[in-house]
Amino acid sequence: MILLSPLCLAALAKLASSTPIAARLALRDLGRYRARSGSALSAIALGVMIAVLVCVLAAGRYGNVLDYAGPNVTSSQLIVYTAGQGPGNGPGPGNSGPTPSMAAQTATANGIAAALGSHEAIALESTGASLQHAAAGRQWSGPVYVATPQLLAAFGIKASQLDPTADILSARPGLSGISLMQLVYGNYYASSGGPGNGPGQPNGPTSYPCPASECLANPTIEEVGALPAGTSAPNTVITEYAVHQLGLQAGIAGWIILTPHPLTAAQISSARVTAAANGMSIETRNSQPASSDIINWATVFGIVLALGILGMSVGLIRAETASDLRTLTATGAGGSTRRTLTAVTAGALGFTGAVLGTLAAYVAAIAYSFDNRLDGLGELKNIPTANLLIILIGMPLVAAAVGWLVAGREPSTISRQPLE
Repeated sequence: MILLSPLCLAALAKLASSTPIAARLALRDLGRYRARSGSALSAIALGVMIAVLVCVLAAGRYGNVLDYAGPNVTSSQLIVYTAGQGPGNGPGPGNSGPTPSMAAQTATANGIAAALGSHEAIALESTGASLQHAAAGRQWSGPVYVATPQLLAAFGIKASQLDPTADILSARPGLSGISLMQLVYGNYYASSGGPGNGPGQPNGPTSYPCPASECLANPTIEEVGALPAGTSAPNTVITEYAVHQLGLQAGIAGWIILTPHPLTAAQISSARVTAAANGMSIETRNSQPASSDIINWATVFGIVLALGILGMSVGLIRAETASDLRTLTATGAGGSTRRTLTAVTAGALGFTGAVLGTLAAYVAAIAYSFDNRLDGLGELKNIPTANLLIILIGMPLVAAAVGWLVAGREPSTISRQPLE
């Protein structure tokens, strides 16, 4: 970027011949004072590159619908796991006494729900089945619960809205378009070692068999946006149609509680104590940021940094051309000419820096992803379009608008020459 910046400014100066006089002077001044404007352009491009690189890589990682990333549940959701279970369906905290009956655990979950102001605890039934992708790369992560009528009703989903022959319902965007998916269950699922040990994993099998009695190839997946999106929430569920067709047995793995207000620390502590007394555990919102948080803050960082550099650089560049501006004023140029000079200088630097920084970011992202065994270049297909447009178009327009607004003051009279 440092080497290309002066060349970009020289190209801008050559393109200035067909522009109005004020814009032509501003663009040619950028090429004439390349030592200073080139450094400014490099700094702007570097800030933009950092922001765009974070946006692109974050969008790629969070956009992977198989190995889901992001917050586990919302601040108004709480999951209670049965005794011996824990977050992610792993082992729970254990219980020194006898395991309470399912009726007792259900009563405990409903008691926690009542204390939190919720009507009931919604049962999360599990069949032990899971999804896997019969290809190299990232594999499925997250639980696959049963789409019971109670669970669907809790999120406002009616049976009439769904495909009656669908095997899987999912809130993960794009999951229905992924080929080579398999719904595995029974002995085949157990022999694969559970989640994270399927095909494509370092310790998983090297082939992708799908015996009819233990695996359903290419299950029918329907995307349902009303399902919760959290990584631990029931974002992907197996339909009762598939449960009956495959002869699966379902059992309660936990309960999800939807509260009318975000949970407080005191409520979480009380729920944890109540659950632990019966050998159960709870899961609440973790500190994992959403993709929008990372991408939006990276965008803000890039824009603020670029505008700050522009504010300092444009002032220095226009100070070096003060004699030209006084000459223009003496020949009758008004405030609009002065405004145009500053606006074009700021806008041209901002746009060129944004383009150069974005190109550099994608070169770096391609170099990083090319050797990424899990994702490869495929993760770059998730493009944060809105944020890139804000950086590429919005930031230069803001720079030009601010330059136009603050550059209306008439310069000192022609008789007052600056000290060299």
